[in-house]
Amino acid sequence: FGSSRFCGLVCRMALVIAVASVLSADPMLVGYYSWNWGQGSVGSNASFGVAFTGLNNVEGAIAGYNTAASWCCPPLVGERYLCLGGGNGAGEFSADVLKDITANMWRVLAANYTGVVFDAEIISGSADDMIPRFALAFRQAKAIGLKVVVTMSHSAPYQTDTPQDAVAFVKAWVRDGNIDMVSPQLYSSGMESSPDLRETFFCKDAGCSWMAYVESVPKFVPSIVNHSHFPAVQKFFQGALDVHGFIQWAQAAN
Repeated sequence: FGSSRFCGLVCRMALVIAVASVLSADPMLVGYYSWNWGQGSVGSNASFGVAFTGLNNVEGAIAGYNTAASWCCPPLVGERYLCLGGGNGAGEFSADVLKDITANMWRVLAANYTGVVFDAEIISGSADDMIPRFALAFRQAKAIGLKVVVTMSHSAPYQTDTPQDAVAFVKAWVRDGNIDMVSPQLYSSGMESSPDLRETFFCKDAGCSWMAYVESVPKFVPSIVNHSHFPAVQKFFQGALDVHGFIQWAQAAN
């Protein structure tokens, strides 16, 4: 990860990871977010598109991405994913929020989405209480045939009860077989000219480093400002993490 202190681990893992990458030959995943304000985004030749409203409830997020409304957004290209959560109070996850999401997960499928994205940046509640609640929501989504993505601000949620909770969330998610992709956001403002590869400041000293993702069960598919950042991301993680693709945040005009 651009530092000599990771060399020992990288040297031991490099050959195994390289061989595994060649043997798997997985196609690169290319996704994009389409905001429900402005003109939204059109991802040409994308694997999947993500309907983004910043809301943490299923019914609101579905209603908020209405392609038939003049104020809204274009149809999604590729597989259709619904995003739940976001980086402010409207996207905060709590016990009640997760209970409601789990109970209404069927509505995501009924609205013809093939996947759900949990934008977990702000979490209220201890890791001991909330990790099982997240796991139940992920399990429910998979049980009805939805794919699951978890995205977070840089290497971990930026606001949790304690920094240690943020670390615990990430460690649980990278081991969860019901999550298809983890997608750390490699930006802060969304206007960066290059990827912001810093770990989450809030919990960095507690251990929310990129090392947590080394043996991730879900595919590592970071969110980046735009596709031009991808080569730098690949170079940064080369030899330690297999980067399976990216999700673009910047909006592409129709």
